[in-house]
Amino acid sequence: MRRELKILPKIGINEVKLSMTSSDLNNIIGELNKKNINEKEFYLYHDDYVFHLVDNVLVSISVNNPKIIFLNEKKYDLIDETKQFLFKENPYFVDGCYLFPQHNMSIYGLDFPDEGIQLTIYSDNQKHIYEKNIKFAFQFRSIENQPINLKYEINPYQSVGLLKFGMQSSEVGKIWGTPLKISTNSKKGITTENRTNSQAMYNEKGQLIQLALNCKEDVFIDNKMLSKFGSNLDILKNEEYFINRNYKIYFKFGIALDNLGNLSSNDFVYVFAEEMIPHWKNIYRPLI
Repeated sequence: MRRELKILPKIGINEVKLSMTSSDLNNIIGELNKKNINEKEFYLYHDDYVFHLVDNVLVSISVNNPKIIFLNEKKYDLIDETKQFLFKENPYFVDGCYLFPQHNMSIYGLDFPDEGIQLTIYSDNQKHIYEKNIKFAFQFRSIENQPINLKYEINPYQSVGLLKFGMQSSEVGKIWGTPLKISTNSKKGITTENRTNSQAMYNEKGQLIQLALNCKEDVFIDNKMLSKFGSNLDILKNEEYFINRNYKIYFKFGIALDNLGNLSSNDFVYVFAEEMIPHWKNIYRPLI
């Protein structure tokens, strides 16, 4: 199958159509690797393609790491034109996956392509599986319209602008919108949400315990812009600090600064709750 994918919404991809049988696939593609799920379901694999069959009928087609697609005769570069594509199609976003119910299509990993992308076309009888959480999702344009250029004034160990330590993820979401990626460290009970220019971290109770803010954002202490001046800020010049890895940490304010406080637009300001103090103090344990 070609690497440029012609998406036929609710029908198939290139020459492979939903509702085909395994014999049909063999005739088009050739020999396939089979993985059984149970007596009614199995997967067939070919290069970067995965075909899901139920009762020997194709119900979904997945492609790993697609780049160029044709959708309704329009060409999209998923890597270089991500924002344009998402804005035009306005998909739902849930659990790291963009859902396009109008096309019976999902794309996972589009915001972090280096970690792998998977595009899937599915039949109508699979909508209840792929779209089961869509009622909890935000659409892309609503995410894009979330408040921007917020002022982040640090109240040590209490809050950062509108965000308060101890908040639940749903409360943070009302301010910041839907995260682009969610990951969980089950061993440590830590959940991390990544958004454009920011990161939120939660403990095992789901409480907000740390924020990371890119220096493109306006982060303040005592109404002075920390994200611009870093450790050269007057309020920090005579304050005691602690060095751990590449971070300069001021426990009085509950902050850690990238690049030993010599901040650039690529660096981050970390603002943490009291329960994170041991992690920032311990030079022998990797920081979360």
